[in-house]
Amino acid sequence: APVLETKRLMESLRDSTLRDPMTGLNNRRFLEEYVETLVASVQRKRAHAAILMLDLDYFKMVNDTYGHDAGDAVLKALSTVLKQSVRAADLVIRYGGEEFLIILLDTSGEAAERVAENIRNTVENLKVPVSGVVLQKTISIGIADFPDDSETFWQAVKFADVALYQAKEQGRNRVIRFNPAMWSDNKEY
Repeated sequence: APVLETKRLMESLRDSTLRDPMTGLNNRRFLEEYVETLVASVQRKRAHAAILMLDLDYFKMVNDTYGHDAGDAVLKALSTVLKQSVRAADLVIRYGGEEFLIILLDTSGEAAERVAENIRNTVENLKVPVSGVVLQKTISIGIADFPDDSETFWQAVKFADVALYQAKEQGRNRVIRFNPAMWSDNKEY
């Protein structure tokens, strides 16, 4: 029995390093471990994966104005929306801070934009009650396609981030799809 208990404990510890404890979502480390499997699957099926990079607009203001508990409540509410907005096979990852990454398997183009727009709209209408006030936030989303926009997965993630940057530059609370004109070596990201 002690061997079995040790094995369970090791699995539990391993799981805890791959999940974000606050939101329960997979974390960046999970993505780093899973990426080879994901890429192999996409290539084998000659499929696509849409990569959505999402960032809460003016999130720092929530923490600064209402405190970190309020910020945590907003992140948890957002995580729930993200999980409910995608299929079970898709991946929702807390990428860091208030940044999230969604991988929509076998999805590209307009279908990915529809999912992203649905998420943007749902978040815009989300009301998060926090110690006597109701917070409403918006989200900016950048989309890139793997392998259409880039043959390497991590470059496609970078391109989704570039599109996210454009969404923020253009006024936030919007979905922007990556296009090659956004990318040049002399731009600072």
